[in-house]
Amino acid sequence: MERARQFTKDCHKLGLVVHGDFILGLPGETRETIRNTINFAKELDVETIQVSVAHAYPGTELYDQAVKNGFLAADTKMVDEGGHQLVHIEYPDLPAAEIMEQVHRFYDEYYFRPKAAFRILKRAAFNSDDRKRLYKEAKAFLKTRAMRHKWVQEKQSEAESSAAVQPAKA
Repeated sequence: MERARQFTKDCHKLGLVVHGDFILGLPGETRETIRNTINFAKELDVETIQVSVAHAYPGTELYDQAVKNGFLAADTKMVDEGGHQLVHIEYPDLPAAEIMEQVHRFYDEYYFRPKAAFRILKRAAFNSDDRKRLYKEAKAFLKTRAMRHKWVQEKQSEAESSAAVQPAKA
């Protein structure tokens, strides 16, 4: 982590634009590690981020581990019809819907910080090309954000329905 901090600091000094890439849902992921990752991203304060979810492709060690431990979600699609990532690995204490909800939270907490919002608005105000691009990106972001939210709500409803049908343990 210290290496990433120094790299980002050096890039900022040189005026380079840095894009951060983060993955949620790898083995060992917990609510605490997700929180730490979000905080780390905000500390780095790079210009743009991408938050992906872990995918277990057949033939990989991660896939074998997920199958062996029963971590593949019931709905194992990796992407929706629009090509947006879906969570297909979940853990006993971290269901798929919660991982996706954390992706949603990650973007919100990152981009809706005053510092990040000001940086975006400043670029849009002084550069018409950036303004047009940022407008398109904002529309796509909000559309994807709504899709993620809908997916989470559906998964949570399914889980609640499933739990209501299960007989109570004595």
